[in-house]
Amino acid sequence: MAFKDDIQKLSVQVKERKEYITNEEMTKQALIIPFIQILGFDVFNPIEIRPEYSADFGIKKGEKVDYALFKENEPIIFIEAKSVNENLNNHDAQLARYFNSTKEVKLAILTNGVEYKFFTDLNANNVMDDTPFLNINLLEIKESDIESLNKLRKENFDKDSLITYAEELVYTSTLNESLRRLFSNPSDDFVRFIVKDFSEMRITSNVIERFRPLVKKAISNAVLDIVSKGLYQQETLTIKKEENINNDSVNRDDLSEIEIGNKVHKGIITTENELKGFNIVKDILEKNNRDISEINYKDTTNYFSVYLRNTTRWIIRFNLDASKKNVMTKLPVEYAKNICLNKEIEQAPKGIGESRVYINSIDELYDLEKYLVDAYNNVN
Repeated sequence: MAFKDDIQKLSVQVKERKEYITNEEMTKQALIIPFIQILGFDVFNPIEIRPEYSADFGIKKGEKVDYALFKENEPIIFIEAKSVNENLNNHDAQLARYFNSTKEVKLAILTNGVEYKFFTDLNANNVMDDTPFLNINLLEIKESDIESLNKLRKENFDKDSLITYAEELVYTSTLNESLRRLFSNPSDDFVRFIVKDFSEMRITSNVIERFRPLVKKAISNAVLDIVSKGLYQQETLTIKKEENINNDSVNRDDLSEIEIGNKVHKGIITTENELKGFNIVKDILEKNNRDISEINYKDTTNYFSVYLRNTTRWIIRFNLDASKKNVMTKLPVEYAKNICLNKEIEQAPKGIGESRVYINSIDELYDLEKYLVDAYNNVN
């Protein structure tokens, strides 16, 4: 959880700092060094990280890789840094020369502090691939990105496991793309295969053309059905888990949690105050040029949730029935304390959120404008 919080916090910092950075050195200090620290390397220890790393590899004179990361006195990662506003296309040649000349290194990273491209040698041993096996944008960080980065932390880093994982990512990405093409425009062979499964008719070209749009529609319906069932099951499990947490964690020091637990017995009643809060959230996001067309809400026994597109991508949760009204987001507590001035803030209950901000009335959401916008950015 701490690693995830650190990555999300860095994502927010990148958003804040990006416009003030004008060159490569500022990019390194403000964006890339914090990233290396999150991976578990001591940036002040030359045993673990060596800036402007150079050795006698027989490559171009004077070339140095920006950072070499070490584990057990052996280089394991090379990082080539560019300025935050620089496009990373066609900037991997120098990185490849170092990678290809250093058999110990199996991971090379090209970054401008926002985008990170991760390379290894899947196609030929000790020859850096032309295409990265992983691309991450810290402004659009996803759960899968955090999972991938966790495998690259110093404590978890293993060369053999890295190669296996990189292969899985490449194969999965290729399969995903193939399936997208197949589902959007089913091939003749695929249509023939599907029709044969339920019919003994002779499969002619006319039959294929007749069934192609039907197969495409059936695929779309099946995928939507699978996704809907998965989201429903996930939301159901989440709610049950949260109810158990609330029932198990009731104590004298947390009156609001007692009231959450009691709400289970009242049934779900969406109040005018909750709907007012929903409209305030939309008003704030729209004022900050955020797309609100897919903003919706879901009322549960434990909280009122405002979400983007689906319930797992929730932005903010209200608990307005407690003796101390509060709102919760996925933003880290320390970050919330920095932007929600003069507010009481604490860690949200486990499984429900990350930070909890206490308010006296729903109108105080207007005081939390940046908190709300950043919470939206965090899930978008």
